[in-house]
Amino acid sequence: MNKNKMITIWVLLALLVNGIAVFAYNIAVAEDTTKFWALLATTYIYYLGLTQTGIVFSAIMRIAKSEWGRHFSRLGEALTLSFIPAAFGLFLIIYFGGTEHLFYWARHSSPGSHGEVHVRHISPWLGTGLFFWRTIVSMSLFYIMSWVYFRWCRLEERCDCDMERRLNLTAGFVMFFYVVTNTNTAWDFGMMIIQHWESTIFPAYFWVGNVFAGTAFVFLMAVYFIPRAPGEEMDKDHLDSMGKLLIGFSILWIYMFWSQHIVIWYSDLPNLTGPLLKQREGNFAPVFILMILTVFIIPFFALLFRSVKLRVLSLSAVAFIICIGIWINRYLMVMPVFTNGEESVFATYTGVALLFSGLATVLLSFIAFRGFSQGVYKKDGGS
Repeated sequence: MNKNKMITIWVLLALLVNGIAVFAYNIAVAEDTTKFWALLATTYIYYLGLTQTGIVFSAIMRIAKSEWGRHFSRLGEALTLSFIPAAFGLFLIIYFGGTEHLFYWARHSSPGSHGEVHVRHISPWLGTGLFFWRTIVSMSLFYIMSWVYFRWCRLEERCDCDMERRLNLTAGFVMFFYVVTNTNTAWDFGMMIIQHWESTIFPAYFWVGNVFAGTAFVFLMAVYFIPRAPGEEMDKDHLDSMGKLLIGFSILWIYMFWSQHIVIWYSDLPNLTGPLLKQREGNFAPVFILMILTVFIIPFFALLFRSVKLRVLSLSAVAFIICIGIWINRYLMVMPVFTNGEESVFATYTGVALLFSGLATVLLSFIAFRGFSQGVYKKDGGS
């Protein structure tokens, strides 16, 4: 391992330790730790969505019979599988430490209190036991199917056997369980943290955002991790195709955003409109505007220019902006429920530390997985 890689690993370890230390300190000294658990939940669902999309990108490219997509597919598959320990580990931390802080239905109420009366009338779906098992089971099914798909892809490369039909079927199951587990995450960390709030299209809006940001993140990872000869540039067709895919996802995301918001706005029911309006009013207004700029307006108009799509630097900048935008979207999904926006939680040291700690976790997990999978990462035909 060369010196630059060692420096990178040590920097990532420092970011990881810093995030853990800052979060642990705040949990230990703060009287009300709810906002810190909310920040951890925001970070968790963001990186969970990014990493789970990796193998779904590969599955989509296979079913679409995309030749250019194969260049990024192995990297996407490894991105998903490498995050498995962190996915379960972080969920267990949130479940055992933060459930009562994040979910109103999990809080203990004193006898005769208003809270106890309310709890008697909520859905059986809102129980800590069912919350635990539906999350563990749905994620397990997704990751098991992802592992099967990954192994069969490698088997196809090593032998001359025709596995196209089997892999196409498995890719379909990967996407199915991706939708299931992301729908579950959207329900629990988006709808079930707000009393009496529901939206039929919200899960689709959530996982479309994950696919959008996850695809952008796969490209950013490819820029750094896919080996190229000195002076060799990325294939122009790959760049152009990735740019077209991102602009397509930006249009799909804004369609889902509009579909999600216009129906609730038109219904004009206070229990439904209240949480959405809070995301765009008062102290959250500039953050909401920044989200729209970074998720749709900047990527869409930038990617209209072919010159932007054909340069690694400019396309990387757009992909980075998209990733930031979806993180802001997740922030607005969770934080307004627990704060009124007067304190700039968006830019606190704790929030930034957790964001970079999550990124360090993803990259260190990927590097470790790649180290255990030598021979899988050879140039071309993959990452």
